[in-house]
Amino acid sequence: MDEENKKHQGRNVRFFRNARNLKQEVFADKIGVTQPVVTKLEKQSIIEEAMLLKCAEVLGISVDILKEFELEKMLDNFIYNFDKIQDSNGWVFKDGTTNTNYNYPIEKLMELHQETVKLHERLLQAEKEKNAFLEKMLAGK
Repeated sequence: MDEENKKHQGRNVRFFRNARNLKQEVFADKIGVTQPVVTKLEKQSIIEEAMLLKCAEVLGISVDILKEFELEKMLDNFIYNFDKIQDSNGWVFKDGTTNTNYNYPIEKLMELHQETVKLHERLLQAEKEKNAFLEKMLAGK
């Protein structure tokens, strides 16, 4: 299969629509067509430019992504470039060894975000107390 035949704009629309968790009916309404039109659209390897532009706008991506994205190529690249996969027991490396030292960066980010929110709340409270003190001082004059 040559390079051009792998690119399928309809599949790309479906992939990104699903990634955005949009049902066909909702997506159809947003691009101004009916649900059966979306079904046909997602089966087309090439979509007319005006419709592709509407789809890209609703999906929040560029038209080029809908034209050029290849899921198979992305998955091949992912598999080729990563030395490990995750199973239910932790990370399994290509040599068969495992690592159950879990590192969840998203959880760390959430923890840092919560700390930042608490710091902002404390700062806000300190400002409120300072303002109340200043108002009290001004009222005493």
